[in-house]
Amino acid sequence: MKINKHLFTRALMILFAIGVFVYIGVETNWTETWKAVKSANYAYILLAVVLMTTAHYLRGARWDQLSRTAGYPINHRRAFYSVMSGYLVNVATSRGGEVVRCALTAKSEKAPIETLVGTVITERIIDLIIMMVMAVLALMLQFDVLYQFAEPYVIKPIFNNGAYILLTLIIGIAGLFLWKKFTIKKEQKGEGLIQKLLKGVNSAFQLENKSKFILYSFAIWFAYWVSLYFQLQSLEMTQHLNLFNALAILIFSSLGVIIPVPGGAGVWYSIAYGLTLVYGLPKDSAATFGIFTVAFSNIFHLVVGGISYGLLFFEMQSNEESKSSN
Repeated sequence: MKINKHLFTRALMILFAIGVFVYIGVETNWTETWKAVKSANYAYILLAVVLMTTAHYLRGARWDQLSRTAGYPINHRRAFYSVMSGYLVNVATSRGGEVVRCALTAKSEKAPIETLVGTVITERIIDLIIMMVMAVLALMLQFDVLYQFAEPYVIKPIFNNGAYILLTLIIGIAGLFLWKKFTIKKEQKGEGLIQKLLKGVNSAFQLENKSKFILYSFAIWFAYWVSLYFQLQSLEMTQHLNLFNALAILIFSSLGVIIPVPGGAGVWYSIAYGLTLVYGLPKDSAATFGIFTVAFSNIFHLVVGGISYGLLFFEMQSNEESKSSN
């Protein structure tokens, strides 16, 4: 019997996620966790929600800049709905939300899905660059504290694998130029799948308002940063951590997102590990905050993402009905 590789990989990821969540369940002191959540300052949580919503709206607006440059403008409201619908799917699938938001926007805006996927690839590259800038800023602001974490887990691996990293960068840059050349040569023959994809990827190089794009990119991450700070302030056990500490914890959580595990299990581990190793938080308290922030993220995406999907669905249905009546 032939095994579907995609389904096999998905099944392995689900089993891995179940294993991680079982580990979380065993390691977490649920009595202390429930006590901390009950006594949380919900005014700070509300502020965190507002900032997260703002960040995702700006993500939709930034996406419009890329898509508009590629020739397919996106309504900002519907871009936000699609972004949130994608995050809703990511709660269960980890990475499937990126494809879903492109599919929804392709339908609502009548844009080629391949081009939209190309713009999302560009988005992710930009986000990686911004994250690296934020990591450097965090290291500069708290060098003595963070160096003990960065030296074994970041700096040494980079130096030990410097040749491989350099080779990968060279291949990536060379590949980008070859893709652009290929796109130009094939332009007169009409756009195929690859050309549509590359059109989205290349949109970052052709932006009319680059300063606005850069501002949006940093504003998104600034909103993530301050939102996480408010989450820290909402629990008594983490109130002593300041805004600079929150920046470092944001980098920990971003490293956790790279681990493709549904439900944010990777984020829980990286935050809890970082809080204990770097800031000396007791293991139970670190695990509690890890659970709290992952739950906050998942509930936010389930609620706002579910509402956004419903609003987008009804808006698309309304547009279709108005067109058919005309």
